[in-house]
Amino acid sequence: MDYLTDEQVETLKQIMRDQQDRLVRAARNTMTEQYDNRDVVPADTIDLSSDESLQVTEHRLRDREKFLIAKIDKALKRMEAGTYGYCKECDDEIGFPRLKARPVAELCIDCKEEQEQFEKGTAKRRMQGDSVFP
Repeated sequence: MDYLTDEQVETLKQIMRDQQDRLVRAARNTMTEQYDNRDVVPADTIDLSSDESLQVTEHRLRDREKFLIAKIDKALKRMEAGTYGYCKECDDEIGFPRLKARPVAELCIDCKEEQEQFEKGTAKRRMQGDSVFP
């Protein structure tokens, strides 16, 4: 992490901690709302269906947020270990602007673009019914 200044590291830590706090608060709010509304009986089957759909969406969102919290934890641990900010594919510096935009980034922009191109090609081949594997 030699290329990042102490100020940049602190900025990135703060961004991640703030994001983590927001995610945890949102999860707590969801749990509180569900607990508070557990005795509310929907007026009809359409309301029930709508409530269930909303709950499924909320749970899906919270699962994604839980995954992001874990990524933030991993990034903070990489910071402590001195490996943060280096691409896990090519070992190049990721760069402060990219890290500021996406503090949990593990790939430099070139490797990320390469990964996305590969994934796009794989998805296209799947849709066409081609084998993904050679």
